[in-house]
Amino acid sequence: MIAPTLVAAITLRWGWRASFVVTGAIGFIWVVAFQVFRWANPKMELADRAQAAASASVSWKELLRYRQTWAVFFCRFLADPLWYFFVFWIPEFLTRERGLNLLAGIALVAWIPFLVADDSNFGGGYLSLRLQQAGWSVNRTRKTMMVLAVVFSPMAILAVMRSSLFWTITMISISIFFWIFWSISVHSLPGDYFPSRAVASVYGIAGTGSTIGSMISTWAVGAVLDATHNYTIVFVGLSMLMPVALLVGFSLMKRVEPISGFERNNQSYSHNDPRPDNGRG
Repeated sequence: MIAPTLVAAITLRWGWRASFVVTGAIGFIWVVAFQVFRWANPKMELADRAQAAASASVSWKELLRYRQTWAVFFCRFLADPLWYFFVFWIPEFLTRERGLNLLAGIALVAWIPFLVADDSNFGGGYLSLRLQQAGWSVNRTRKTMMVLAVVFSPMAILAVMRSSLFWTITMISISIFFWIFWSISVHSLPGDYFPSRAVASVYGIAGTGSTIGSMISTWAVGAVLDATHNYTIVFVGLSMLMPVALLVGFSLMKRVEPISGFERNNQSYSHNDPRPDNGRG
């Protein structure tokens, strides 16, 4: 949310190279802060080492035998390209299609959809909590949130069909708001299915799917725009990946619950794992 305004201001004042230097340097501040926090919390350091040792006993080859692993992989492979399109292409879209310059297009309005994404992260998480407190199962909660995302995320298509800047930003924001519902649910699935010692590995596999899908889509978006100069094709194509992701995901997910017999199939089970037997907490 902060980045569009920050990058625009730096670029206008010192040039685009400076924006790379400044935003890159901010990462080093985070590294220092993270290390200071770890040094100040030695118990966390010990817990991390114990968890890492337990995770090391889980074979990726074994994890890839489970359809639940592939469910999370493909849910991210197919759906994350829409999010990364918003992240990387909104400024260019506003400049090319709405005629806004760097200051007006990026600094003044490009941050709005990401403020909405922040609100959705809190709101979607709270909604999930309240649904489960109301007696909904994890399975029903996750799938309902994912369906809501698939129903409303394609509203991004309307953004490219509106000439008004207000409605363009509104439609993109609505799309992002509900896409975050998908993200919240899919990011939770590794912990819903697997015991804690396997969660990081499954999450990493899913992240690989996200990276591959987004790499392909970023190339494809550029190729389509170079060939057609038509953003409608891009918005429609990426939005329609969401229903595909839902169909593929649901076919692999089945019921969202801890995998029965996972520990019996992994004899190197660590007794330090807080979720023994079938992974139920």
